[in-house]
This record gives sequence, structure tokens and C-alpha cells, in this order.
Amino acid sequence: EESTSSSSSSSSPSIHAMSGVAPGANIISFKIGDTRLGSMETGTSLTRALIEAVRLKCDVINLSYGEGCVMPNRGRFAELADDLVHRHGIIFVSSAGNDGPAISTVGAPGGTTSAILSIAAYISPAMMAAEYSMKNDKDKGNTIPGTTYTWSSTGPSTDGNHGVDLMAPGGAIASVPNWTLQRNQLMNGTSMSSPNATGCVALLLSACKANNIPIQPNRIRRALEQTAKPMPGISVLQQGWGMIQVTKAWEYILANKDAPYEDVNFEVSIDNRVGRPKGVYLREPYESSIKQTLSVNVNPCFKKMDVEEETQRRRVEFEMLLNLKSTVPWVQCPDHFMLMHNGRSFKIEVDPTQLPPGVHTAKIMGYDSTNTTTNDSRGAIFSVPITVVRTLEEEPDIRIGKLEFAPTEVKRFFLSVPAGATWMDVTVQDCRQNKAEVDSSPRLMVLHAVQLLPHMAYRDAETQKYLNLLPSETNVSSIKVHAGMTCELAMARYWSTAGDTTIDVRVQFRGVTPIPESVAMKCGGGGAMVRVSSDLADEMIQPSATLTKWKTALTPKTEGIVTPLSEDRDMLPVENKRIYQLVLTYEFNQEEAGSFTPIVPALQGVLYESAYESQLILAFDGDKKYLGVSDAFPSEIKAPKGKVTLRLQVRHDDTKLLEKLKDLPIWIERKLDKDISLSTYASKESMMTGSSTMKKRMLKKGTCCSVFLQEPSSIPTSCKCGDVLMGSVSYGSGEASLPGNGKRPGGYPVEFIVGPKMEAKKEEKGPEVPDERSIEEKLDEAVRKLKVDELQKLGSSKEKKEGDKLSPFEDLFDKLRKDYNDHIPLLMAGLKYYDQKEKRSNSLQDVVDIADKILPLIPEQDLAAHFGMSHDKEDPKSCKEHKEWEEKKSFRIEALARKARALSDLN
Repeated sequence: EESTSSSSSSSSPSIHAMSGVAPGANIISFKIGDTRLGSMETGTSLTRALIEAVRLKCDVINLSYGEGCVMPNRGRFAELADDLVHRHGIIFVSSAGNDGPAISTVGAPGGTTSAILSIAAYISPAMMAAEYSMKNDKDKGNTIPGTTYTWSSTGPSTDGNHGVDLMAPGGAIASVPNWTLQRNQLMNGTSMSSPNATGCVALLLSACKANNIPIQPNRIRRALEQTAKPMPGISVLQQGWGMIQVTKAWEYILANKDAPYEDVNFEVSIDNRVGRPKGVYLREPYESSIKQTLSVNVNPCFKKMDVEEETQRRRVEFEMLLNLKSTVPWVQCPDHFMLMHNGRSFKIEVDPTQLPPGVHTAKIMGYDSTNTTTNDSRGAIFSVPITVVRTLEEEPDIRIGKLEFAPTEVKRFFLSVPAGATWMDVTVQDCRQNKAEVDSSPRLMVLHAVQLLPHMAYRDAETQKYLNLLPSETNVSSIKVHAGMTCELAMARYWSTAGDTTIDVRVQFRGVTPIPESVAMKCGGGGAMVRVSSDLADEMIQPSATLTKWKTALTPKTEGIVTPLSEDRDMLPVENKRIYQLVLTYEFNQEEAGSFTPIVPALQGVLYESAYESQLILAFDGDKKYLGVSDAFPSEIKAPKGKVTLRLQVRHDDTKLLEKLKDLPIWIERKLDKDISLSTYASKESMMTGSSTMKKRMLKKGTCCSVFLQEPSSIPTSCKCGDVLMGSVSYGSGEASLPGNGKRPGGYPVEFIVGPKMEAKKEEKGPEVPDERSIEEKLDEAVRKLKVDELQKLGSSKEKKEGDKLSPFEDLFDKLRKDYNDHIPLLMAGLKYYDQKEKRSNSLQDVVDIADKILPLIPEQDLAAHFGMSHDKEDPKSCKEHKEWEEKKSFRIEALARKARALSDLN
């Protein structure tokens, strides 16, 4: 992006202040945003960008993209990024994310891949004044200190690593493309701080090259981290090691250019924790309420795949005697540690039992004991990050009370969600009095609630709200929670908010717990029973269930074929490994024009942590016209009525992984034209008899009741056997009295599997009447019918032949009327012709005249006489007459309607 590159290296001779950090750097731009996806990055574009970075011998790259992550340091992209840094020697810098202020909201890949430098966004008072035209009035106490932007993502990553490594300015007036019709634009985000940090790295690389100092990512990283300046008032989780200081970092590089093993990467992992995480992260109450002994493994890693004799010799000879130091008394570690190649472990003790509620951080630092000066001159060789969360005492009603916020301050409360809680009502009240002398300007506060659920990204259990509070204003936010998991409630005064800010906060846990949570019904299964309980307090329940979507399973038309991709763009620089693709084709019929969403459960929902390199779906109509695209995070595609073809591409360099997907089924998800409400009952008897549905009722604390969901009474005609109708069911009753958006949040999934349809009844033919007409009569009738049919075909003709006064239809109609003037089908054909939209304005009198001719042929009295009596359905003659009178009735109704409309227009 032009704006991010200008932050790192733009050069503006006329306006020196507009130049980037490293104005002499050469920029190569790799486009990873797919225009078809609204500039969303794809696995394919990311991989190709890394390949090109290696081919073009880039020194440092910046990535200002990111997503929430399910598993840190996992997936295909993490492997490629690690190769890029530790095998090819390219420094990788990326944004930490813009999803703060709650902790553990760093995005992938920046905050979740240990090989990448993750950068937070900082704003200084000078930036506030120059870029945002803010006035800091020291006399009135309105000075806003430097801080990270409120939305800047915060560490640690869920595997205990730092999450945020460094901090750089996150706002700039940057150049933008000409199509914006302006030269520059104020922009902010970690997408701006990351290229700023990249520019700082470029300066160090340039200096190293000029002084013949070996360039290795670990050497540069260590210099930046050990010389970064911790900024006051900002937690280590927000700023990492601190603000980048280029001059100090260069001094460090010069001072330690001959120090042994500056280019070695010391990988830290915790042996006796699931997944061998990169740090210690004790978040849940059962983890932080006991003293623990943990095993820390440190592995010195030289350049990957470097088997040169000199490197192998260095591996054999590697030995370091390290001094270990804990930064806090509640973490104990050995004093000394002897480290050899292939790594070793040492034990640490973490005792958080005496820590107060809140988040606490610590580090174990490993220093080279052979350093002849002080430990601080070279800094730590490695560090072990430790984060401990202590929750407030578990209560169903927590009165946090009055909170006074200093400028930019974030207050964090970690709540132990009690059993039986399914949502919490967070009440926030502005404590200012609503008086004339009180500053009545709104106070912008950020409410951010996050729970970290196993194998789910933070975004899957997150609620973030921006509250503009006026004096005495009260807001209630109802937030879905998961019992037994720690929930962080972060309250932040937005970084630019001025004026005294005091609020009162109360949290009330509430819950109506269903068993099972997810309801799956199948056709003919007799509905579903759900047991609903209330464990925290008396709750009003009023079950409500609605089906809103339906999905259809598709299987590939034929078995997929694995083929190699091009050598130009899809050849990994690692041993020239070729990337392969698997292409699967699916087809379905779109019965009506509308939208659908292609769902591939096995592949979607992950991007950077995906086991496969990428997946992409292209949609085409029956004429092979491109309709749309879908990727890791699917969205709707509009399609016309008719055949739709989907082509799914999956990429990887391992053909065995692709072979596993050759018969992969996918789903097509669509919205129902009309939501289907499911009736709920208090008993199975009521459900089966269809008596009164379940009413709103009080569920006493500690009790439970049963709710019965009835199968849908009607199924859309387009649904087929095996299709699944989907929706949600909620049990708690929303409270209209709550201010703000207080209500029951969300719901629980409910599905219905469509069964086979009953065969349509064939229309029973009435008894046939023997045709007693003569041959001549039958022939005359057939000829007349043929003439009328041919006349009707001419009805669509809108042009007269040159020289003719009448159109072909009018000419033939006039001729036929001479022979069949009382034949009602003939007259009806003429009536419809003259009443066409294109002709009726000049033919209104013709419409009236023909209608007046038809009506006497179908007397109203005769119609009333026939339909006033029931006909004998067993008598062939009676059935034939009834059918004829049904047709005459429809003719008379149509003639009356067309005549009335014509008379109205005439008048």
C-alpha cells in the first residue's frame, strides 16, 4: 500500500517533514490484497509474495495485514515465515493488530508467529498536536500523555509469547493514491507503526552493510529489543520491549559486532505444557491459584539447513554458561544454566497465590556470564515471558464501583464466570451530575470483553462497544459468556478523550442453561426436548426458535486431479519444491435468483494457521460467466436462476495432503425467503395435540423445566431430502426495562434435517363421456381450434406489414369473427390482444366492445344456477358440464375486469 510504504521510506525533498523514516530505501511492492475479495489477503498471494521476496533478495519486509488466530505458531504460513527469516535471512516485520484494549488480542501473523517482529501503535503528545490538532492544556490538567492507541492490540499471544515485541509511531499524514483526489491523508493503525519500524530496520541494515557487519535477523532483533525504551504508564503487554531507538540499537550492534553467537536464535518453549508454548500464560483460576513447577527448554538454533563445515563446527563447539535472573519475587529460577547445542531445560517455580486480582507479568532473563562488563551492556541472550491472571472472587453480582480514569488509562477486571451463567449484564453509569455548571461533553469509553476458548480465536468470544456517555447516562450491555472460563472486562478511556472521567460499573451474571446446547431435529423424529435450568437467580423464560437459513451438501462431479503449478510464481525457494493444486468441480441448480454462500468446513475459518497453503472458490453460471469468489472467510455470492458451477482450488507442496481431499464434500448455504418460526411447548402431549404453546414463565433459582420444540409445519419447496434448515433458539426473556441494549444476547443453534417428501397426488380424472359427435362435427371443431391457436400465436406481433392497414392478428381476427362470432375462446383472444400494454391506449373502445360481446354469451343467471347446486362427480356428463362452466366463469371474470379497467381509463 502506498500509505504504508510512504511511512517507511518516502522521500519528499520539498517538505522534509513528510519524508519517511528511511527515505533512501528501495521499495518493492507485493500485492497480496485480492480485489475480488475487497482487498482481503489470500494464502496464495501471501506465499507468492514470500517467494518473490527471496528471489529478489529483499533485506526486510513489512506486512500490514492480519486476522484473529486459532493456534499461534501453527500452519503453513508460519512455516514459510520461519524459513524466510531463519533460512533466508530476511527480517519480517508486521502489525500487531487493531483489536485492543483487552489482552491477548494480537492478530496473525504479526503477534502470533515468533519469527516475526510484532509492532504496536504509539501516539506521542507531539503527534496529537501536529496530526490531530489536539490542545494539551497543562494548566487545566488536560494533558494527555504518550500512549498506545486504545485499539492497538495487546499481548500476550495465547501461547504465552510476548505478542507485542516493539512499539513505533502509529499515525502519519501519508501519501495516498491519486484516485482519492488528494495527495496526503491522515492515517493511523498498527498498519502504520509496522512500516515505521521497518524503516528503522532498514536504517540499521544500511549501516551494517556500510561497516561490513554481518546481517542476521537475530542480530538486528536483539539490538532493537535490548535498546528499546520502555515508556511510562504503558504496560509491557501493550508496548513489548518498548519504543524503538535506532541510534541506541546501532550503538548496541557496534559494541557487540564481535560478540559470539549474536546471530543465534534462542528458541524458548515450556516442556510440560500442552503444545510446548513459547511462554508461561496462567489465565484460568485453576492455573493461577496454585504454585507450579515448570520446565523451560532453551534451544540455540543456527541458520536453518546450513550444513557448511564452519557452521557445523560452531554447533559442536557451542557452549554458554548463563546467569538466570527473575524480574519478580514470585518467580524463582536457578542462578546458573549451562547451555549446549540441541538445547537443555531448567526448572522454574511460579507462585501466583499471593498476587492480587489483575494481570501480572514477569520475565526470566538469561545473561552471558562470560561478559566482562555488566549484564546490561549486552542485554539478555534470551527471555522467558510469564503472564499470570488473577480473577476477582466469583460472585453472581459484582459491584466494581466508581472508577476514576486518568487520560488514556485502561482498567482491567478478570471475572470468574460462575457455573450456570450464559450472559452478563454490564451496567456503566457516568458519575457526573446533570447540572448546568458541569462539563456536559460526552466521554468516549471503550468496553471490551474477551474470553479465550480452546481452539478458537479471541474474536469468537469477544464483545467490544464504544460508549459515548453523557452526564448521568446509564448503559447496559448484555454479553454472552461461557461458564468456567475467565472473562476479561477491559474499560478504557479512549486515548483522545479529554476531561475528568468517572464511571460506576456493575456486572450481573445471569443464565438460562439449556441441555443440550445445540438442538438437532430430524424429519419424523418427534421434535426435540431441551432441559432448561437456572442456577444463579430467578429468571423469566420465554423460549423462541426461528429457522433462517438452509444448506445443501454437494459432492464433486468427478474425482479431483492434482497438478503442478507454474515454475515462475509457485516454486518454493526451499530445494526448488513445486507447489501443487487440487481442483474440484461442483454443480447445483439455483431455482430462483438470489444469493448463496459456499461453505467448506474442513478448510475455512483459518488463514495464516491453516494446514493448507490456500483455498479459493470461483463461481460461474450456466453460460460460464463469472459470478463471484469465496475464500477462507466465505461471503455471499449472487447468482441468477439456473445452473451454477463451483471450482474449488486447494494448494500445497505435499501431494499426499491434497490427495486426501479428492472427494471433499462442501455445503451451499442460503437464506430462507421467509423465516420459519418453531412452536415451543411445555410438554410433549401439548406438542403432539397442538394445544397452547409455552408461555412466558418464571424459572426459580435451582430449578429446571423442559421445553419441547416442534418440527417445522412447512418446508420450502426448494429444500430436498438431506438438506439442513438452520437457525437459533433462545430461552431467556429480554427485558425491555433495561437501558441501552440490555437484553438476552444471541441464542443457541438449532437444526432440522429435511426428510423425503410425500409423492404428489396425481390429479384424478373424472369419468369420461362418450363422444357421440359425427366425424364432420369433430373435424369442424378441430379446424376451429387450430385457427384460434394460430391466431393466438400472432398476438405477440407488434408491427404491421408495409402498406397494410391492419396487423396480421387484426386481419385474421376480423375474418374469423365472420365465421365464429359467438365462439368465446376466439373473442377472449381478441380481448387480450387489444388490452396489451403496447396497444390498449388506442384500443380501449375495442376492449369494451369485445367484452360486451362476451358477457351475454355467459349469462350470470346460468352461472349462479349451475354453481348453486353440487354436481354429480360420478356422472361423466355432469363432470364434463362442470368443467365447461368453470372455464366460462373464468372467462366472464376476466372480461368484466378488462372492461372495467378500460372504462376507467376512457373516463
